[in-house]
Amino acid sequence: MKTTLIASSAMLFSVCATATPVNSTAQTSSQQTEVQTKRLPEGELVSAEALREDLAQLKDLLETTHPDPRFTMDVEQVKFQIERLSEGLKKPLSHYEAWQYFAQLNPYFQDGHMAVFFPEAGKYLQNHIESGGRLFPFKVQIDTANHIYITDTQGTVEGFKAGDEITRINGLKSAEIIKAISSRMHGDSPNHRLALASDRFSQMYWMLYGDSGYYKIETKKNGQPYTHTVIGSDQNPRAVDPELEELVQRKVLDNDIGYLRIDRFYYKPAHEEAFFNFMKATWQEFHDKGVKDVIIDVRKNPGGTDHYWHLGIAPYVASEPFSFVSKFKVRLTERNLRLGPVKGELGSIVEAPFDYMIPVDGQEELKIPGQAYLLMGPLSYSSSILFLTAFQDSKQAVIAGPSSGVRSCTTGRIQPLILSGSKLEVTLPTAIFTRSSGDALCQQPMTPDLIISSNPINPEAEVADLAEKIIAGRTAN
Repeated sequence: MKTTLIASSAMLFSVCATATPVNSTAQTSSQQTEVQTKRLPEGELVSAEALREDLAQLKDLLETTHPDPRFTMDVEQVKFQIERLSEGLKKPLSHYEAWQYFAQLNPYFQDGHMAVFFPEAGKYLQNHIESGGRLFPFKVQIDTANHIYITDTQGTVEGFKAGDEITRINGLKSAEIIKAISSRMHGDSPNHRLALASDRFSQMYWMLYGDSGYYKIETKKNGQPYTHTVIGSDQNPRAVDPELEELVQRKVLDNDIGYLRIDRFYYKPAHEEAFFNFMKATWQEFHDKGVKDVIIDVRKNPGGTDHYWHLGIAPYVASEPFSFVSKFKVRLTERNLRLGPVKGELGSIVEAPFDYMIPVDGQEELKIPGQAYLLMGPLSYSSSILFLTAFQDSKQAVIAGPSSGVRSCTTGRIQPLILSGSKLEVTLPTAIFTRSSGDALCQQPMTPDLIISSNPINPEAEVADLAEKIIAGRTAN
């Protein structure tokens, strides 16, 4: 069986919001004029009857498209929530309002691959930026106590620094904003949902509350409150088609340690050749500069398709062929039958062992002489989890990083579907993959071999910490 069985974890623009946007107006410090808030278009009205039919369709998809919804979710609870929403529909909703209403289901799916989302969001966001729109200007981290901290001012705003706690935005308490976002966010666990909400904060805030142009931001420093009004950012944080150099990086650190960052395992066909050329050049440079050990950074890698790491990484760091999945369960949808290689009756479920071994020969001259350290983070997901567990189970790399909020066996092969009434998009996994060590740890969080504390304010400190541990390990041996 070929590796094409594994699904892409396409980065969903599932920016999920509460049902009632807040009308917020900001003022500049020098020009006290009201700024018109720019919002997503509401779209056409959808009747309550059509929306109830959509919810019935969604319930049916759990039985006809998902290979085993109980692997991730409490099915009875999900069906109860669907019925609750159905009974609550008393009037027509706009396309946008329907998304807000249906998105309340997302946390109950307990899966980063399953969500109800607004299908035109990416297009509208890009149009908004191109027409002069602005977004919330900071990168942030949301903690489990419902606090928002600035992690990066992106070098453009005075009066703020990384580590500042944001207490209000345009008059709304941070805790209320977090509740509105996280209660509509998809993800494997509460921690996974917080990680996704942090990563997508500016665009989620835009979808919730619109763009006021200027943002009144209240912070707390050393127990003292501060208020600043700043202009929003004119950069799209979720560019649809970023350049390759934005997604990958290589360098040689002190003490003969190579560093390789890969932020995704999926690329357009036009970029695929460039990716593999970059990887070949990377391992050649590491060889020429005498690299002994290598750090492979997938902290922000949401997954993709596995052949990128099968061909671009495994032959250069692994000493012998190894398994990356012990078994699979797949629903034979029309798409899966077309993609293969599993055959059977349409709609049936096939469960079978998976005995494919990743080949690692052919690059003997460029193999690193030491150890590979795979640096994971809260956003590592899907194919990245298969990458991490395969190397961990085969003991051919050391997994480093904080404990993860995602399960160590993953769903995949995402099937996007459009609900007939609201035209909202639903994504469902059609396959489940069990890590090569078996299913005993499937529902457990992905656990590293070497704990490296997360440092969202200074990500480079995590790399430095790991490098120190690598050097200490050499001395100990």
